[in-house]
Amino acid sequence: MHFHVRSASGSHSPSPQPSPPSSPSKAMSLSVGGVANIFLKMRQTQDRVKAHHIESSSGPPQTHSIISENASGKSGPFQLTETFICRDAVNMMTLLSVTRGTLLNYATTLGASTLADEQWKYIICGPKHRSNGTSTFRIQVSYTACTVRSTVPDPHKPVALDQIKNVPGCMTILQRNQD
Repeated sequence: MHFHVRSASGSHSPSPQPSPPSSPSKAMSLSVGGVANIFLKMRQTQDRVKAHHIESSSGPPQTHSIISENASGKSGPFQLTETFICRDAVNMMTLLSVTRGTLLNYATTLGASTLADEQWKYIICGPKHRSNGTSTFRIQVSYTACTVRSTVPDPHKPVALDQIKNVPGCMTILQRNQD
């Protein structure tokens, strides 16, 4: 098996083939037991990685009760996924509200006035400790909702706030990207 490395000029140059292990004792056994050990090590590594993740979701789609009683002209659903990089803490109420606000702005361009059948989920990855003593978190937020017209104003808050899990402290948003 050969690998190719692309240089800055765009040309390809072959790289050397990897050499076999220097001693047979360092080679991993491909017996049934050896393969089982590989899977066990992979699972332990995966568990350690997931220990630094916080996941949550709103559950099934929900509509604010005041909206469901006064809504018409449903369209969608529409989904928005955003990634945030935050320092020192994570306030999910703020991040969900910002993402929902972007989705609501889109709804108004379609002639709707509010959102219905709202659903969100997120993953907080981190903390990643920096040399300056701060910690950063990477948060991926996915918000899904239908657009509707309503005679009552939008409540401007996400559904299922009781499902939110935060990282306490004073959050600073360093970066925001729509995926």
